[in-house]
Amino acid sequence: MRNVILNPTKQIAQKINRTIEQHYQPGIKQALFVFTTNIGDHPIYKMSLDTFPAIGSSISTMMVSEIPTQDITKQQYVLMLFEIYKRWPRLPFVLRGYTPKQVRWFRQKFGKRVFNEHTTVNWWKDII
Repeated sequence: MRNVILNPTKQIAQKINRTIEQHYQPGIKQALFVFTTNIGDHPIYKMSLDTFPAIGSSISTMMVSEIPTQDITKQQYVLMLFEIYKRWPRLPFVLRGYTPKQVRWFRQKFGKRVFNEHTTVNWWKDII
């Protein structure tokens, strides 16, 4: 079908997936960092693809999305995260700035690839 109008959540998820696809390297330790920033009175949902190479080299960060909170509801945001989670079965999701209760909720809903940024567990143990 040509020129099908998708709901905004799917369109945003497709755009993010295309960006991740361009920069994702399965052989390298990478994680998708999901966080919300408060810039003045305008919070923004942000997502970056971070690479954690061997000791002695730098960490690289690629911003894959910046969505103002007024453009998407919380429910749409969670659905969008789930779409992205399903698309990348080997990519860990690290939640930055979320409470432990919120991280537990995401982990119960999404699965074992969701981590808190302060977790000391080796994210790649069971994934790579």
